[in-house]
Amino acid sequence: MMLVSLFAVLLGILFVLTMLIRLKIQRLSGWIAILAPITAAIMFITQIPKVLKGQYVVENLEWLPTYDVNLSFRLDGLGLFFALLISLIGVAVFFYATQYLSPKKEALPRFYSYFVLFMMSMLGIVTSNNTILMYIFWELTSVSSFLLISYWYDNKDSQNGAITSFMITVFGGLAMLVGFLLLYVVTGTNTITAQIAQYDKIIASPLFIPIVLLILLGAFTKSAQWPFHFWLPKAMAAPTPVSAYLHSATMVKAGIFLLLRYTPILGHSDLYMYSVTAIGLITMIYGSFTAIRQYDLKGILAYSTISQLGMIMTMIGLGSGIVKAEDSMMAELYAAILFGGMFHLLNHALFKGALFMGVGLIDHEMGTRDIRALGGLKRFLPITMIVMTLAALSMAGVPFLNGFISKEMFFEGLLHVYEFGTFNIIGASLVVITGFVASLFTFIYALNMIKVTFLGKIPSSEKIHEPKLFIMPATIMAILLPTIFIFPEQVGHYIIEPAFLNVTGAHHFMHFAPTLKQWHGINTAFMMSMIVIVIGATCVFLIDWKKWLTSGKEKWALHTLLERGYRMCETSTSFVLKAIMHNRLNSYLMITLIVYVALNLYGLTVVGVPELYQIDIYEYHIFHIILLLTVVIIGIALIFIRQRLTMVILTGGIGYTVALFYILMRAPDLALTQLVTETITTVLFIVSFSRLPNIPRGRFKAKVELTKIGIALVMAFTVVSFVFMIQQTNSYESISIFYHDAYEKSGGKNIVNAILGDFRALDTLSEGVVLIIAGLGIYTLLNYRDRRGQDERE
Repeated sequence: MMLVSLFAVLLGILFVLTMLIRLKIQRLSGWIAILAPITAAIMFITQIPKVLKGQYVVENLEWLPTYDVNLSFRLDGLGLFFALLISLIGVAVFFYATQYLSPKKEALPRFYSYFVLFMMSMLGIVTSNNTILMYIFWELTSVSSFLLISYWYDNKDSQNGAITSFMITVFGGLAMLVGFLLLYVVTGTNTITAQIAQYDKIIASPLFIPIVLLILLGAFTKSAQWPFHFWLPKAMAAPTPVSAYLHSATMVKAGIFLLLRYTPILGHSDLYMYSVTAIGLITMIYGSFTAIRQYDLKGILAYSTISQLGMIMTMIGLGSGIVKAEDSMMAELYAAILFGGMFHLLNHALFKGALFMGVGLIDHEMGTRDIRALGGLKRFLPITMIVMTLAALSMAGVPFLNGFISKEMFFEGLLHVYEFGTFNIIGASLVVITGFVASLFTFIYALNMIKVTFLGKIPSSEKIHEPKLFIMPATIMAILLPTIFIFPEQVGHYIIEPAFLNVTGAHHFMHFAPTLKQWHGINTAFMMSMIVIVIGATCVFLIDWKKWLTSGKEKWALHTLLERGYRMCETSTSFVLKAIMHNRLNSYLMITLIVYVALNLYGLTVVGVPELYQIDIYEYHIFHIILLLTVVIIGIALIFIRQRLTMVILTGGIGYTVALFYILMRAPDLALTQLVTETITTVLFIVSFSRLPNIPRGRFKAKVELTKIGIALVMAFTVVSFVFMIQQTNSYESISIFYHDAYEKSGGKNIVNAILGDFRALDTLSEGVVLIIAGLGIYTLLNYRDRRGQDERE
């Protein structure tokens, strides 16, 4: 129960932070929140020896066993690799957030509640062994990232960024869910390991290609691949700790994890290899070229993330051929580039986290991220300069840093593309050229960012300082960059190899993972790296890039077209709503009445007007007539009464009279429901009127009241006509046949309760949730003024 206990601890921390909102110790919320990643990191680190031996942690709690929807968790090598990234980098980012956010200006408990939920959702994705459970956590990351990006909700950019990221990732998540459902149709199970074990059945199914496309759509949207990349730069409106965590170890890595988890199945499709490789290369070169043109430091890093994710996608796409390799030599070629992609995923998490933390410190101290207004910061921020320089050079693939090793493996894999047999000479050449040019752009924007920010003219401000605790997490991450270069074999063996074997271990050619080496000799890949360094450095120091800078807005990009379409829909919808919705209740009721009458007349023309002898009339006696007269008398009295309380009581009297009707019709369950509902409604009316201003009802006007009576009679006639039409038609079979065995299925003797609690359980649950949300909204509105006054007094 270790994983379940972990989620219970994280959930507990979440609730504690939520409770802190109304307390005066908000400054402690960050230090309470950091217990979440520390707890997770300790737990996952202790599992490394066990996972290395293949003793995976598996937990399963039944939820809906009939449909194989269970709380099923599995911590294997791949899940452990991502879990370590999420938790360890989470410790650094949470600590960084305690220095970045001010307790006096920020609602810290709210922020850290969202942050813990975000981390918990990501851990849920990488440890889930059930597709439906994974989907739930998948969408929780979208919800929590929406809350984090819109944390500064009074900022228009935060609002737009949150909505854009939410819409794109949820759309991809729904596509992925459909793919999961198709997998269930083919395999009969939602358990991921069981699905992978049936890979031969899946690839033989006619649903295989739709499954591939739908899962790819989910991965591409989540990991910001072209053309769905535009949500990631917009997410830069979030606080920098959010950006650092989202880009380095969490949300954008979810799509990559999804592909790695399902590579044993999807890798059997050539479409998968072509799609992932092509989209990855397009994303890589597009992101790197656009990053050169940005003047916002976070914008540069945002498009840098897009480019680096494209590089990782390319390596995964090319390396996926290992699952169908026909000889050991080809398997080793595929394995090398796939292993390099997973290694670069680790490298990217480290140097991108350090870069974002450095940019956050610069923005915090300088009040700007615009490189056109920066320069000469090496004098004031020497540690930050060293940290960001190491991180930028690692991203650019400079020797003696860990990024150099993965960049060499990337080039080496590109050079062997033609040998894979999947690409012809033209396609292979295009792959190599695209990867090389994108790497050159990467070097240019990485080095130019450091040059413009820390060299050149010194800013006029003399109040800049460099808090040591602020930059400490980034410093630790920067130290790891050359450390991993010195000890790559140990990192590869203990962290990456177990994950790699989970992706490829079923292949009969691969019994071991490739070995990471600092030096591969003077070969073509090394020469490509040197050419990139020489040309890139020359371009950075000889070309003035300021005239190329832009805000990144593109006229014909997908997000621009979508925004235009959204504005057009908004304009047209606003026109229609203004024409219909003009705050006149009588007009709304008249429209409703017209619609009902039109449906009634249409039904009568189809069914015909029934003869009186054909109408089934319930047997009645004197009590029914007395109750009917009571309802009529009360209804007429309501026309003349002007006092609110009397009207509420009389309206309740009609409801209680209807309950007596149910009793006479031998329906005690409906009578009880009617009595409870009527009582609650009457009490709510009285409570609501006590909170509203006492506005007396207007004087009696015969014309107005007669109009209302006419409308009521028309509606009554419409309802009765519908009943008559239903009695005269046999178009549909009786619904009662669906509940003939309700007692055996549900064990309920009351058919209404059985329908609500079992047959329509999800619908009833949704209705309950809607009522709760409505109640919370009403409570908030009623108490808003008091709470606002209290905040102002404080």
